[in-house]
Order: sequence, then C-alpha cells, then structure tokens
Amino acid sequence: MVYFMIVHRLPLTLALLALFISSGPARLGAAASPTTAAAPLTDPWLIVPGQSLGLLRLGSPMRVVSQTPGWAQPDRTHVVGTISYLTYNRHGVTIAVRDETAAMMLATNERFRTERGVAVGKTASTVSAAYGASSGGDDRTLWYDGMGMVVVIGGNTVVRIGVYDPKTLVRVILAEERPARDVFLSAHAPKIGPPPAKAEAGSRSVAVSITLKNTASAAKVLNPNFLTLTDRNGHSYRYHPSTFGQKDACRSTVIVRPGDSASCSVVFVLPAGEAPRSITYSDGASIDETAF
Repeated sequence: MVYFMIVHRLPLTLALLALFISSGPARLGAAASPTTAAAPLTDPWLIVPGQSLGLLRLGSPMRVVSQTPGWAQPDRTHVVGTISYLTYNRHGVTIAVRDETAAMMLATNERFRTERGVAVGKTASTVSAAYGASSGGDDRTLWYDGMGMVVVIGGNTVVRIGVYDPKTLVRVILAEERPARDVFLSAHAPKIGPPPAKAEAGSRSVAVSITLKNTASAAKVLNPNFLTLTDRNGHSYRYHPSTFGQKDACRSTVIVRPGDSASCSVVFVLPAGEAPRSITYSDGASIDETAF
C-alpha cells in the first residue's frame, strides 16, 4: 500500500518531498539498493536514471557521502518529518535523505547530463526526443517513473534534473511545484557590466529585466528578495544593493494586482568565470523560474 503524506506549501529551499512505498529502513539501505554490486562510478558528470548522479550513488549512506571531498558540509539543511534535504550550492545539487541514506538527488548544474545528452540548459524537446513521453506530470514537470528520472522545465528549458530509485519511491513531489501555476515569470537576456563599487575584484554585474504575470487571487510584490539568480554551475545569488540605482528597480512597493503584469530590473554580482543561466521568483506562496 502506498502511504501518502500531506504536502504543505514550502519555500524553494526545500527541494523535495517524497511519497514512499514503505517506511522500513531496509528499502533505502545499501543492501537493498539495485546498484550495490555495480562497478565504481568514474564519470563525475554522468546522470544514470534510477542509479546515480555523477559520483553519487542512490542508496549510499550519508556518512560515506560526507567523507567525500567537497561534500562534508551542505550549505543548507531542512528537515520535514523523517526526510532531510541537504543542498550543496557549490555543486548545484540537493540530496533528499531518509534513514541516513540518499533517497533522491536533484541537480541544477548543467555539467551533469545523461548518456543521451539531456542536461540543464537543454530544450524541452531534447528530453522528449531522447526519452519519449513522460509517465506523468504537466508541461513543467516530466516524470519518468519507469527509469527513476524527473525533469523540470522553465521557459521551455530544462532547469532541474533528478534521479531516484523507482523500486523505492512511487513518486517524488517537487515541493516548489503547485497543482496549478499562479505566476508566470519571463526575463530579457541579462546585461553584463563592470562590477559595482567595492565588489570583489574580477567580478561583474548582471542586470536582469523581468516581467511577472499574476494569475493568483492575491496581489504579488516584486521585492528583490524574492528573486534568485542561478549560474551555469548551479550556484545561487541574491540581489545586489546596486539594484536600487536602476530607474525601474524591483522594490517592495512594486505591486502586481491579480490579472496584471509588471516589470522591473534587478542586479546581481557574479564571480569571474560564472555565467547566468536562470532566474527564479519565489515569495513563499508562488514560484516560477525561467531560463535565459
């Protein structure tokens, strides 16, 4: 029997909420993993649906993951019931942990890709061409339950890709998804410029002009705190104070009434060598993401 959990609206920092077939710890233990006897993982960027994400294998004990160089300490941790969500911004990866084992992994880093070439940054048509029709979901979330892969689409572009063991998880729900989207975010191509005063040497400013369409029953606010930029390596950035130097700056006073749309600009500062990939609006009740 499948036991369902009530899904509450959660902020973007919670990547996953799972529906499990069984609460027994053996389900996610290394002994029960379909990949226990598999050969060592050698490709740090290969996604194998239902098995692994790079060098991380589903079903691995988290004590093993934490001993891997670069994975000792997550940037964010959130616990919901028996599930912990560990987010590693520097890798662009979130791991859902249950019974001290990796139950699911979700990537925003476009270096990760499947053997058929599906990766963050690819078009939605690339996914269907490689894997056919999904087994469920909507135009934003594509579920491939038979193989243990989920792909999230934003602006006709892959913005997240995840793997899980289909023998262990009946279906995994992305907590940031809603039964129906009530905001629609679009953005112009970012304008790259010199860094603002006192910014780190070698960094650069990224100005983004966004438009939010509100189809919710309540007004929305274009507070820059609700906007997050993600680079091509999965790192996330909050707005820079130089945002308020823009003539059309995003502010808490910019209100989007139900049925209306509004636009504004926001500035981020990225380190040298990083390039913007997508921007997300999340006010805790509504969320949408669009890729550049």
